[in-house]
Amino acid sequence: MSSSGRLLSREFLILATATMLFFGAMGSSNPVLPRFVTDELGASDTMVGVVLGSMAIPSLLARPLLGRLGDRRGARLLMIVGCLLGAFGMVSLLAVNSTGTALLSRIPFGFAQAAVMTGSTALAMDLAPPERRGEAASFILVAFHFGLGLGPLLGEFVLGRSSFDGVWVVLAGLMAAGTIVALLLPNRQIGRDAPRSSGLLNPAGLMPGVLIAVGMMGAISLSVFLVLYAEELGVERVAPLFFAQSLTVALVRIVFSRLPDRIGAVRSFTIAVGLAGTGSVVLAAWAAPAGLYLGAIVIAAGGALMMPALVPVSVHGVEEHRRASALATFTMFIDVSVALTGPIFGFVASRSGYRAVFVGGAITSATTLLIIRSWLVPTVARWAAAPPATSVPDRA
Repeated sequence: MSSSGRLLSREFLILATATMLFFGAMGSSNPVLPRFVTDELGASDTMVGVVLGSMAIPSLLARPLLGRLGDRRGARLLMIVGCLLGAFGMVSLLAVNSTGTALLSRIPFGFAQAAVMTGSTALAMDLAPPERRGEAASFILVAFHFGLGLGPLLGEFVLGRSSFDGVWVVLAGLMAAGTIVALLLPNRQIGRDAPRSSGLLNPAGLMPGVLIAVGMMGAISLSVFLVLYAEELGVERVAPLFFAQSLTVALVRIVFSRLPDRIGAVRSFTIAVGLAGTGSVVLAAWAAPAGLYLGAIVIAAGGALMMPALVPVSVHGVEEHRRASALATFTMFIDVSVALTGPIFGFVASRSGYRAVFVGGAITSATTLLIIRSWLVPTVARWAAAPPATSVPDRA
């Protein structure tokens, strides 16, 4: 844990760079993979959702074990393993020639994403001063989304001048570069000699995980069907839209990086969910390129605040050597959300069109607001009444 109050240390910047390289490669595949599934493999919209969402299943299964590994061996190992698996996953796409092999190729990506997300957030919490953990989450997630935002520009650029195979080779190189940078990270094995916990899941991450799972369904449905909906509206180049979303995320997280620490989890997460729901309503009501851009940007602004608001909640009062498992449990629910959202909303899209998908996103946002009032508000109120010595007081 940092004791100087400084956040943007050399170690933190190395962590952000490795995170950005990994998710830059993942983001580069976002505008390419849906086209690959439909154009090269001849699959349906429903199968696009299944293929893209299938990555969440191995990620979901791996996170509890990865959390335990991070507690015992340090989050640096998770970053290295995740980047290596990501590079392998990109190379495996070269052999994909059917929807079955496409589904198999998503397995290493699931493990890789789980490892890097758990490792990066755990290290960010370790490196940050306790009173700045919300800000640390904001900045490490800026690296995450900056990579996702710049990546589509690279993906479309390479695809326009090469082929699908050319894209996979370039992105494997980015993952390999992330591995090299991750080797420079500090090896903080805080829990090597600590007693082993009794279960794979850390209870501290369960309810924050439920909140993030339901709250993100609208944003996930947009990411899955953005390319295809844009084509339906006559928007041929979607990389600028991906970039606009990620630029929005980066700006919101930089400008409002201290918002969760200043106003607390309840207010910041409520604002985030309200914005995401509003963006879904715009997408459902305004079927035009301008409506697509506006709705996507508003959803991005809401999504920018969700994780920074809840990451500190998931580690509130948790010992240092248990944080990786708490964060693994918390982020596991993102995989649950992806695994459910892709197929469910893919079915909705095939039956009722893409606008119905965004109506569903608005409904899930409203549901999240109800969970905030029923669980998060009373929980934070209890913390304010008797804050643990090891945690940062929050305000309802």
